[in-house]
Amino acid sequence: MPILRSAVAANRHVVVRIEVSDVRPVAFVAAASSAEGPGGALLSRNVRLSEAIKLPPSAAGVVRWETRRRLSPGTYFVQVMAIDTGGVTDCSAGDRRCTEHWSNVRRLVVR
Repeated sequence: MPILRSAVAANRHVVVRIEVSDVRPVAFVAAASSAEGPGGALLSRNVRLSEAIKLPPSAAGVVRWETRRRLSPGTYFVQVMAIDTGGVTDCSAGDRRCTEHWSNVRRLVVR
C-alpha cells in the first residue's frame, strides 16, 4: 500500500510527501469528506480535486509532489492511488484494477 507521509497547503496548492517503493503513485484526490468506498478510495461524490501524479521513473524513497490546481479554503481529506510495480500479483484474469492501491487518508486545512 502507498504511504502518504504528509499533506500541507502551500499557497492553496497541496504538497504531499509519498513513500515510493514497489508502488508508483499515479493519482491524487482531495475530498470534502473522509468517507471511503469498499475499495478504500475516498467517495467520488465528495472529491473536489483530482490530478494525475507524474514522477520520474528514478523516483525512490519519500518523494515530494505538488498539485497544479488550487483548493478553496476549507477542510479536506487527501489520498493518493498507486500502481503495484513489484511484478507478481494475485490478480485474477481480467481484473485490471487489482494492482491499484489507495493510501492512508490525511486531513488538510486550506486557509
